[in-house]
Amino acid sequence: MKQLHQRAAEKLAGSILFLMALLSILHGLYGNLPAYLAGGAGWLAALLLATSTNTVQRIQVIAMLLVGGCGLLCGALSGAVIPFEKVFSTNQAMLAMLASVSFLRLVTQPAICDEALPQGDRPLWRTLFGVHFLGTVINMSSIVIIGDRLSANRAMTPLQACVLSRGFAMAACWSPFFAAMGIALSNAPGSQLTTLSTVGFPVAMLALLLTGWELTRNSRADSFHGYPMQFSALWIPALLALMLMLLHHAWPTIPILTLISTLSLSVTLLLLLLRHGRAGLGAYRQHIRVGLPRMSGELLLFLAAGVLATGIASAIQASNLSVDVQTFGATEASLLLLAMVSVSVIGIHPVISIATAGGILSPLGVDPNLLAITFLMTLAIGVSTTPFSGLHLTIQGRYHINAFTLLRMNAGFALVMLGVATLALHLYTGV
Repeated sequence: MKQLHQRAAEKLAGSILFLMALLSILHGLYGNLPAYLAGGAGWLAALLLATSTNTVQRIQVIAMLLVGGCGLLCGALSGAVIPFEKVFSTNQAMLAMLASVSFLRLVTQPAICDEALPQGDRPLWRTLFGVHFLGTVINMSSIVIIGDRLSANRAMTPLQACVLSRGFAMAACWSPFFAAMGIALSNAPGSQLTTLSTVGFPVAMLALLLTGWELTRNSRADSFHGYPMQFSALWIPALLALMLMLLHHAWPTIPILTLISTLSLSVTLLLLLLRHGRAGLGAYRQHIRVGLPRMSGELLLFLAAGVLATGIASAIQASNLSVDVQTFGATEASLLLLAMVSVSVIGIHPVISIATAGGILSPLGVDPNLLAITFLMTLAIGVSTTPFSGLHLTIQGRYHINAFTLLRMNAGFALVMLGVATLALHLYTGV
């Protein structure tokens, strides 16, 4: 009976999350519709899905809600105006994007290939870039698709897991469809997608080249079995990225997260109808009922992060804290990056540190693009390093690769990438 009630709650939550995405799109397109309607729908779905999260996530969510609530209380007691609408709507656009992008897996999953896994250096390079570019659009689904194929007839090796880990995580540097971009844009208001992607893309490509060079040295990849990637499977991600840039250029006043959500929902539905007719519509509905509730962990985490950021901003406003914003340049951004990556290794989710930093720095007039680039680099390096990231927990749980093994394999890479990211931050500021 309990399971029946839980399944019913999940189906209802899926419909509410779809409504949240539609309300968020309408708010972004027209502005007359209050953002708190979409945010309220997200909170309602979160209440229905609260029992679906694991213990670690619940602890993180409760901690953020407590700290954010204390900040709001301090602001209220000091006479500051409490932005209750922001409490409900801070991350609604990003959550709508995450929900909408999840539909793309219905039309972008590559066909199952039964051919033997190719072996050697070239398959490693193809797997590395394949999981990267496929992951830019369908996110974690790319890990499952490629990982399941690699481990179908043999246990996944640490080297294969390392390729998947680095290839996927580096998409956080630049992909407009990646959750990291939504986090950066939401916590650094005023930042621009084109600027962030322009800086992040070469960083990601350099990271992949360094990874491929490192992992193929001294015949390390001779026994590597790679994914038989058909690059024709990447045409939809490429088309979506091109369409997004064109639409953003044509209508620059429409929020970029709104464009991403609109494209994801509409393109998926159109392709499903063209390919499968009414059966495609059934798959779309099935994803609403079953697929959307699976984002319960992200939903609760980002809603709580919104409360945290709003609470910190309210407390700072009430305390009349004064900071010389001119001192936040590339050097300060690099130190912030180092600090946030360091705490992520010990289990503090990057979303928490980013929400905290954004809540403190964004109201003080720092360069939003510099701040957002720092956030993107934090997520890319932090996710590839910490044993507690969703990426590494998925690899550990599904393919039985110890997360601390990946930490050891990626530790040197992370140090190099901190240097690369620091250089990118200084090049961006011209210092």
